[in-house]
Amino acid sequence: MKPSAVLWFIAALAGPCLPAVAAPPPASAFAALPEMSRVRLSPNGERVAWVNDPGGTPLVVVFDLATGKDLKRMQPSHSRVRDLDWADDRTLIISVSRSLTSAATKVREETYEFERYLAIDVEDPSGEARSLLMEHPEREMVTAASIERLHPAKPGTIVMSTYQFAGTAYRSTMDSRISGGRKDSGWQLSLFEVELATGKGRLLESGTVNTDAWILDPSGRPVARTEWDPESLRFSILAKQGESWRSIFSEPLDYEFDVIGLAGDGQSLLVRSPRGGDRFKIWTLPLAGGSLSLLYEHPDFDVTSLQFDRFTGLPTAYWTGGPVPDAVWVDPKMDAIQKAVSKAFPGKTTAIFDRSADYKRIIAEVEGPSSAPVYFLVDFAKGSADIIGEAYPSLADVALGAIESIGYKAPDGVEIPAYLTLPPGLTPKMLPLVVFPHGGPYARDTTDFDWWAQFLATRGYAVLQPQFRGSWGFGADLYRAGHRQWGRGMQDDIDAGVRDLVERGIADPKRVCIVGASYGGYAALAGVAFSPELYACAASVNGVADIPQLAGFIRERGGDDSQSYRSFRDLIGNPSDQDIIAFSPSRAIDRIRAPILLVHAANDTVVPPSQSRNFARLLAEKGKRHELVELPGEDHLLSSAASRLTMLKRLEAFLEANLR
Repeated sequence: MKPSAVLWFIAALAGPCLPAVAAPPPASAFAALPEMSRVRLSPNGERVAWVNDPGGTPLVVVFDLATGKDLKRMQPSHSRVRDLDWADDRTLIISVSRSLTSAATKVREETYEFERYLAIDVEDPSGEARSLLMEHPEREMVTAASIERLHPAKPGTIVMSTYQFAGTAYRSTMDSRISGGRKDSGWQLSLFEVELATGKGRLLESGTVNTDAWILDPSGRPVARTEWDPESLRFSILAKQGESWRSIFSEPLDYEFDVIGLAGDGQSLLVRSPRGGDRFKIWTLPLAGGSLSLLYEHPDFDVTSLQFDRFTGLPTAYWTGGPVPDAVWVDPKMDAIQKAVSKAFPGKTTAIFDRSADYKRIIAEVEGPSSAPVYFLVDFAKGSADIIGEAYPSLADVALGAIESIGYKAPDGVEIPAYLTLPPGLTPKMLPLVVFPHGGPYARDTTDFDWWAQFLATRGYAVLQPQFRGSWGFGADLYRAGHRQWGRGMQDDIDAGVRDLVERGIADPKRVCIVGASYGGYAALAGVAFSPELYACAASVNGVADIPQLAGFIRERGGDDSQSYRSFRDLIGNPSDQDIIAFSPSRAIDRIRAPILLVHAANDTVVPPSQSRNFARLLAEKGKRHELVELPGEDHLLSSAASRLTMLKRLEAFLEANLR
């Protein structure tokens, strides 16, 4: 099972006098949302859809390649566009979300992110979108659903899963309280066949209160499901045999065990796990029952995920980790296409975003560590590659920072991978340094274009992105080493990166600042609280200041036996443990001596705004220098250009004031 991804991203700088650099692009060039993203090709290869959002109002564009004109332009009202996909040649699926408050809750932070799928007929002049599955009264207060099969055997349908309430699974005590938490809640993850024309769903299969995920065959038929029992702490896999379900696997809960889909033979499941080794590998588990068998392992790196073909539902590529993630293609046609595209763009990272059903046209994303993504339509019949558009056209001819993979040793000898972005036009000597740890914390950075890191680099800062213990894709040992290490081993890894760059003469020891968001925000605050001699300032965006309070927020929302709360206790620690309490920056205010910038989204549903508000109050009570900036209407991901711009401008001014 995957650990619940509770958090997310960032890091920053410090010092006296900044080196002179060429006039950088304005902050708005980096804060702007991509002018082109989520680029998708229709199955027949004749239409391209994408999201255009340069000004803060998302616009979905459908372009007809034959006529060279826009076929449709849509603005989903009051919603953020999260993704696009084609169900067929004329039906576009739009994933949207909106922050809403629920009055019927005992949780003090009452904002929830509601996600919905809309279907629209791009040839219909009315342009009316239909909400899929979730408008039924029994599901309207459920926050999200998932598309399980986009191209099932039955035309005009898709298969979705969501939670539904089953009265037969609900139990309460005499005073009407829920009797046993999750097991008696009545909420079950179930499968539905959904009509694209009406948005209505028909129940295909009901899960149980412990059902965690579904595995479907290419036709859209369920073949297996996974379950997690919070009482026994066991993870199980059940296979569909006739009209009944049979357990084919059951082990104690394992955060390194992830069922990811159906194998190409249709007779076994694909599992990602190191099974006690140092690298994550791919295993098969027979649906008829039996033992795990090794299917694929990379000689050097983790297998981080599998890519499945949207038409056949079959696995097409293994994605590997390491310093530069890459795809190992199983589909020989896609392997040949990838090699041809990569050869056409030497020195660039090329990703195949989408393909037509006949393989004759593809969408390729081409980018470099110092260049923003550009999207190409590659037509193999014509032998052409035409630019569709650019994500950040205002940065097309701008000198950006050069990024390189580096490594250094933590105090206990563990080798820590990292990325270093150097400011353009400057000699890498005695530079002001921004330490920029990612969020997650079970996540990672890559060499792909990073708007935030490049913003900092163009301001004359070197940017260090440490892949501290707990980071994905660098081996199971590094991942495991992060368990229960907030403020300890993880923080030591980050601090060691600063000392390494200082020893190498790249960073000025008096001009180091740490900036982060979500878990990265925690790392920023922990840096100035627990290593006050190392950092001249810190900035936290949507960051965690008090670990037990965050645990209470997660527990209040999901309950004691929710997977999110269980993974918190297992991977971070029991919130009542003294070590967890002691390593909360809010409990170490007296040790802080550097100025702090706090930025928090008012509608953050992952890390509640109270984390920054309460921390600011504690800082004020102790007379500590700080600023608190709230972003009204914003979410955890900083999904609007206006909020990103506010954040970048305040960050730039904060660094300027504290690093000169």
